[in-house]
Amino acid sequence: MEFGADTWWLVGLAVTIAIGIIGYFLKRTMSKQDQHEADINHIKLTYVTKEEFKELKSDTATSMDKLQKDVEEIKVNTLSKADFYRSQAKTDDKIDKIYDMLIELNKKG
Repeated sequence: MEFGADTWWLVGLAVTIAIGIIGYFLKRTMSKQDQHEADINHIKLTYVTKEEFKELKSDTATSMDKLQKDVEEIKVNTLSKADFYRSQAKTDDKIDKIYDMLIELNKKG
């Protein structure tokens, strides 16, 4: 059985297409593998062990307790807005009385 020139041309074209398809899928597979390798390396650099996580969790809980105590202390030791306004009103009243006394003294002499 002999093949003509046009038959060999078709075989060459089919082989070229097959090699192109194989090359495309091979490149895609290699790109995915490279991406997976990069992701794995990132995970290796940033992962946290159970012991580290437990330590971080206990440190966070301790910090939160301290913050809660500080907030409670601030609530106890600071002046409320209403108390501030009341004290300012008292001070204003005293200043008004002093001003009235000065005006009174000025009128008399």
